[in-house]
Amino acid sequence: MIVALLCAACENKNTVNILISNRNDHDTTQVAVKVSVDEVLKHLNAQAPDSLILLNEKNQQVDFTVSPAGDNIEFVVPIVKARSQKNFSINTGNTQLSDNLFSFRTTSINIDL
Repeated sequence: MIVALLCAACENKNTVNILISNRNDHDTTQVAVKVSVDEVLKHLNAQAPDSLILLNEKNQQVDFTVSPAGDNIEFVVPIVKARSQKNFSINTGNTQLSDNLFSFRTTSINIDL
């Protein structure tokens, strides 16, 4: 029980993964992805999407927009190979290495193409 409590205390509230799965038999290109702002913010220590940073699998920053209604974060994935997965992460703007050193990244948002 103590281990479970320690793990819960170390949960990373600075990052959420976005796993984009292509279950089709063909590659998809220029995929427009929409992720609910509410879904993202409920897992992060952030109040608004304008303070967030989106990173691709190479930890390179990716541009995103917020829908006019403010309910979705939208970005384009250049290619997702057939029967594969892309992993993006959304981070709070003030993430420090020390914040993540003993934290576990437990939250993922799954998107199927």
